[in-house]
Amino acid sequence: MEPFDLAFPNGPPADPEEWTDEQWIAWLEATDADAPDGGGNRPATMGGRVVHSTGGQVLGQSMLGLAYAIYGRRDDEVVIVAEGDSEQGEDEPFTVHLDPDHPERSSVVFRPVSEPPA
Repeated sequence: MEPFDLAFPNGPPADPEEWTDEQWIAWLEATDADAPDGGGNRPATMGGRVVHSTGGQVLGQSMLGLAYAIYGRRDDEVVIVAEGDSEQGEDEPFTVHLDPDHPERSSVVFRPVSEPPA
């Protein structure tokens, strides 16, 4: 018989609210004694080192390609939109052309700065 079976012969209750936090902690600590030594299963690692295999990389890339084909690529491009309330003046050193329908076609044109009057 396992050590936690002696302390908790029926295991945890069907209704979790029947036990206090201390009882749950005691039960978890008792069941931890049954865990295998050596850290348990660690897939994709050997001795703490990540293993990269050619077959795994090919499989991973093919799965990504299949996901792109089914769902399309994610659009991770961040578009920042800010509205201004002022009119463009002639004294501005740049001109801004915004295309709300196609933000990628927006542009900023800088004019040469004239020397300030002496």
